[in-house]
Amino acid sequence: MSATCSVASSAEPPVLLKVDLRDAPRKLLHTTEIIPAKPGPMTLAYPQWLPSVHLAGPIDQQAGLFITAHQAGSAAATPIRWERDPVELYLYHIMVPKGASSIEVNFDFITAADATTGGTTDANIAALNWNTVLLYPYDGPSTEVASIEVTPTLVMPTGWHFASALQAKDVSAPPELSNTVTFQTVSLEQLVDSPLISGRYFREIPLAPEITPKHYLDMVADTPASLQINQSRIDQFSELVRQAGILFHSRHYDSFHMLVTLSNQISGDAFDHHQSLDNRRPADFLTNERSLTLYGDFIAHDFVHSWNGKYRRSMSLMTANYQMPIIGTDLWIYEGLTDYLAGVLAARSGIWTQQQFLDQWSEKAARFAHRPGKTWRDLQDTATMAPILWASDGSAYESWRLGGYDFYGEGALIWLEVDTTIRSGTGGKKSLDDFLALFYGNGTNTGPDTLPFTFENLVNALNTVYPHDWASFFKERLHELTPEAPLGGFTRGGYRLVYRDTPNAWTALSGKKDFEYSIAMKVRSDGVITDVLIGGIADKAGFASGMKLLSVNGAPFSIDQLQRAIRSAKGTTAPIEFAVENSGVATTLTLAYHGGEQYPALEPDVGTKDHLLDIAAPR
Repeated sequence: MSATCSVASSAEPPVLLKVDLRDAPRKLLHTTEIIPAKPGPMTLAYPQWLPSVHLAGPIDQQAGLFITAHQAGSAAATPIRWERDPVELYLYHIMVPKGASSIEVNFDFITAADATTGGTTDANIAALNWNTVLLYPYDGPSTEVASIEVTPTLVMPTGWHFASALQAKDVSAPPELSNTVTFQTVSLEQLVDSPLISGRYFREIPLAPEITPKHYLDMVADTPASLQINQSRIDQFSELVRQAGILFHSRHYDSFHMLVTLSNQISGDAFDHHQSLDNRRPADFLTNERSLTLYGDFIAHDFVHSWNGKYRRSMSLMTANYQMPIIGTDLWIYEGLTDYLAGVLAARSGIWTQQQFLDQWSEKAARFAHRPGKTWRDLQDTATMAPILWASDGSAYESWRLGGYDFYGEGALIWLEVDTTIRSGTGGKKSLDDFLALFYGNGTNTGPDTLPFTFENLVNALNTVYPHDWASFFKERLHELTPEAPLGGFTRGGYRLVYRDTPNAWTALSGKKDFEYSIAMKVRSDGVITDVLIGGIADKAGFASGMKLLSVNGAPFSIDQLQRAIRSAKGTTAPIEFAVENSGVATTLTLAYHGGEQYPALEPDVGTKDHLLDIAAPR
């Protein structure tokens, strides 16, 4: 169903958007919009698809939608009935009455999907994505959100503070001292790309203060204790800023705000933006040494997206508005390259030691060496199918189905191979760093601009750095059907993947006790089997995803007992015996496995140049 849209011209006033957070502790945000319009049919859209968000917009959490118009010379509001499009459910059709020059839109956004989830607000915090709290005038696929101007206003609970890449209109007084702030007029595209955090307990830390444009670590938390970060960690984030500038040879933003929400009550999502990142993490994320190590590349990942995905963006991910779905064919560049560079920057900035850099690579390599689904679904299809696969991530038989995150880790393995191919082919004179400086920087700083590219553009830039058949290289790795992981980056980088009976320090720190590298299945601490590798020893013995292990060799199940049984079976001929429950039916299964525990590690290949430690070394 379509309708002519009465969208105001660019010469008319901007959309006025006011979002009231004062009921955020009650999980309600209140929206009031004044949208320029003219009499006649009009369509309003709730944003459905965003390039940096993996799922469709949460329109199910919109409630209390009322639309009115004011007649010229009359103070009375005229209610306007809206009708949802029966096919495109994110569209609302209305009829603007004669004499009206604007409409007023009011609705609430419920910040939690259900009564038990944390959502985006709690008693002390609100994490605001503007796309959840607005409607915009829509004139069909030709609508350009970059051409719609919006003046946003925020109302906060008394005593709350905020941080955002948006600039306040009144710069003479600190806006965080007031509970109301109006921001400078921006395009709808820039507004949606500029999230905001607000809360009672807030801290802003300038990073790498000698660098322009300016960078900030902005945090809101449920308690002041979560904001007390060690100076050594602050120094590492400052070094991350420096190393990113060295890597890309440019910056493409007016300023950059690392927005971090620290709460055990807020949903743990993360989103990338051009002039900010939006990380929502547990309360101790920045104060717990273990989490800072295991997830030390998280902030680096979303920081890299400012260059890879925002400034340089594949044409397949370019959309004029938020009703057009993204085409995920090039997500192996958007996410795979970013995943690779996040680990590199974590090492170069000191967040990870060089050994931790190697250890996490061994875990990644082993995971993609145990994905039987790679025999029927190629890597390209995981990217193309991403919106559907994201929603099923972690489901039964995940290694057979494959998921919407495969192109992150396997993509990173491919980009490691690109890097080591350039290094080995040029005798270490050139590397992927040269490509990044050429393709993402060219030595020129800009504001938040976007420079789209094609696959051919990317291949040509790589050939400028190091002539190679890059087009065939990528196509082979994207389309091959093989159970093998792409490990060329290790063989060219001076290492080989091996398995040992004791975990490396990274695995030990993570506490990971999955068994896919030994008995070819993953088991939770309660005994439930979450995955069985199709074609593996457990699959052939009759084990299945969803079954529950009740006992191992006659002893009640526990992870420790399972480990003991695997160790004891090594070098023997007796099978491991399991009591198993399947949908209330008990049975006995045996597993003839005698290989002991298997933990991945990278082993230096003596006589081969060690490129991996060169990659990890700071510049």
